Amino acid sequence: MKNSAKDRKKILIVEDDADTLILIQHFLKDTGHELLISRRGDEAFELTLTHQPDLAIIDGLIPGIHGFELCEKIKTDVHITKKPKVILMSSVYKAQKYKFEVTEYKADAFMVKPFSKNDLLTKINALLK
Repeated sequence: MKNSAKDRKKILIVEDDADTLILIQHFLKDTGHELLISRRGDEAFELTLTHQPDLAIIDGLIPGIHGFELCEKIKTDVHITKKPKVILMSSVYKAQKYKFEVTEYKADAFMVKPFSKNDLLTKINALLK
């Protein structure tokens, strides 16, 4: 279901795995939100400075800047005036380690991959309210 123009949000997806990136884009294609895509942490930070997204979905292990460090940098950088909500994600084999570090890096939510379309959309909708 598409959002009206006033409800349209900018969502930054930071994922270096092509299959996961395609899946997330597929999950979000009918939402009407503007999607910004990055495969690297350093590039994602620049996109955040330029586009000021409402939400960032960040993989924990990405090249350039580690996903958790990227989250903290986005949340604390003085040049980012509109702080996006951040969902950090990690594969199930790293989830136990990372789920306790999420608040330390100032993330708003954590998701374990793989996840369902419904789980992702529910989390996004809750954070964008």
